[in-house]
Amino acid sequence: MNQLIEQLQTKLFTGRLNLEARDGPTWTLYFRLGRLIWQAGGSNANERWRRHLSQYCSNVDVTHLERLVSPQENYREYFILTKLREQKLIEQQQLVSLITSSIAEVLFDIIQYIEAKRNGDNPAGQLSHTTVVGEVPGFLLAVIPTEEVLKKATQAWQQWRDAGLASYSPNLFPVIQQVELLQGQASSKQIISLVDGTKTLRGLGQKIGRDASVLTRLLMPSVKAGAIAFSPIPSPRKVEISKETGNPSSTVNNSNSSLKTEENTFIQVGPNFNKVAPPATSKEIISPPSAVNNSNSSLKTEENTFIQVGPPAANKVIIDVSRPLVACVDDSPTICRSLEEIMTHQGYRFIGIQDSLTAILKLIKSKPDFIFLDLLMPKVNGYEICSQIRKTPSLKNVPVVILTGKDGIVDRMRAKLVGATEFLGKPVEPDKVINVLHKYLKV
Repeated sequence: MNQLIEQLQTKLFTGRLNLEARDGPTWTLYFRLGRLIWQAGGSNANERWRRHLSQYCSNVDVTHLERLVSPQENYREYFILTKLREQKLIEQQQLVSLITSSIAEVLFDIIQYIEAKRNGDNPAGQLSHTTVVGEVPGFLLAVIPTEEVLKKATQAWQQWRDAGLASYSPNLFPVIQQVELLQGQASSKQIISLVDGTKTLRGLGQKIGRDASVLTRLLMPSVKAGAIAFSPIPSPRKVEISKETGNPSSTVNNSNSSLKTEENTFIQVGPNFNKVAPPATSKEIISPPSAVNNSNSSLKTEENTFIQVGPPAANKVIIDVSRPLVACVDDSPTICRSLEEIMTHQGYRFIGIQDSLTAILKLIKSKPDFIFLDLLMPKVNGYEICSQIRKTPSLKNVPVVILTGKDGIVDRMRAKLVGATEFLGKPVEPDKVINVLHKYLKV
């Protein structure tokens, strides 16, 4: 890779370099006159973007800014940085540091991938590359000295490898797998407080102000003991763990509840913490949406059948668990509640997902028969999620209807390109929702 970058530098190349592996990751490096200016792709690219923004623009409401920039905007992240600079919300030196650091991380990941495949003697894992002349952002924020950033990435990799971590990516998410194995350790309280499954090793290192290699070495004894596992995707903790005792709490966000469920997943800490609950034997009885968050709600199970959620109520909707499950991925609680009411009255089962970052994981677990998907969401937009759905074997054939307040022809075309089945405008109208459901599903 070093030779390739040196060649592009010598030729004063302007354009993008695509690096692609047969077994997964792809990266893009952007050059202007042989100098690096930006990066894209790789593992957890969105997490990398947000982590760097929080580090160098901690006082900026980036979520609000992202909503102002169209998802169709080419080089969207680079464009957002341009807006930040124009509005003097970031100093030029901070901007240079942000771009340099993000490029160095991508180069680190490429070096690690090449080294891993070389040591494994796996020709199928070698990277192929293509160059596209002229494809770069039309505006220039900073020119990064190529030799310096490549040297920085190489030194970081050598430090990581020398720490005995070559087989682990710093893009992995540490997850507490068996909390009881942490108890008794000197640092157990700190680890339990820190590791919640939502941050990568790099993210956790940034949070505590330590290099990722130092943090990972501190976690490795717990990993080898089986207390902590590494996940390629976020795996938020499903049980509230007491920071004082290190034990799973008997109450979770509810002073009177004995258990908390997330969709149809059993909550547990142990080897099978992601285990999906077995299908119910007959029917589930669901209280109206207004009763679900009642402070006196409880959960009872009998022979793998969900009996009741919420206090006794006269007007329950009985839903056969063999009937289709409809999912809604939307950061708006109002939209999710509206769709839930429509679904339950039509005899469909329903799952609402408001966190776009964990949407794919939850969809894989719940296996819906139909998906409503919001277009504009913080963290991950609907286009990206739809594209991931179509790349997931268990979800690729599920109908996906994009929900959005925008109704332009460009949005419709892009939605189709990423695999959307249909396009439904907001606010949601019951008749239109029911019509599109009946078109693809039968109760």
